[in-house]
Formats: sequence, structure tokens, C-alpha cells
Amino acid sequence: MKTKTELYTNEREIILYKIFDILNINENNNTFSLGDLDSDQKIQNQILELESDIKKYFLCGSWFCFASSNVKRKVLSIIKNIMKVMNYKMISKRKLIKIKDSDKKHQDTFYYFFN
Repeated sequence: MKTKTELYTNEREIILYKIFDILNINENNNTFSLGDLDSDQKIQNQILELESDIKKYFLCGSWFCFASSNVKRKVLSIIKNIMKVMNYKMISKRKLIKIKDSDKKHQDTFYYFFN
């Protein structure tokens, strides 16, 4: 019997590229900010709308975001798991960002994708 990886290769890639599209990841931009993800409900909802397809095409029963109801950032967890399964490296890096028209700075996390 074939596994989900063998059966749904095209569907899994479509989901991967949908997530890249939602996060605005492309040849010229391989990053997104955690601050942007946390503050943009539209992005979160678009990724959560893919949940039923993700469960259908990925072996994800052990993913913490689906196995537990006590997940702080479910969307980020979904993104991380899909990237791992699809052989993408996702590296996080903290950066200090200056707030416009202010001397204050805040720390934000950026995620970088590498295939």
C-alpha cells in the first residue's frame, strides 16, 4: 500500500506553494516576520483554511498543532511542520527593529526558508 507521501505528491506541493503565496515567499523574498504573522488575522485564517487538506494529504497525526488543543501559535506550528516534511530548512533569527518616529526599538523574529 502506498503512503500519503507517494499518493499525494502534487497535492502536497500545491499546499506548500499556497502557504508560500500567503506568506509572500518567492524568489526575491524568502522571509516572513513573526510580528506580521501574529498581527495579520487574514494570513492566519488563510492558512487555517488549508487545515482539512493538510490532514488529508500529510501524515500529521503526531504534529503537536493537531494532537493538542493547547498550542500557542497553531499557524506557525503548521508552517514549521510542512516545511520540515517538504525538506525546507526554516531558520529563525531575532532582529532589533526601530519603531518609526521614535528612539525605541523592539525585537522581532524573522524566519528564513532554504530548500
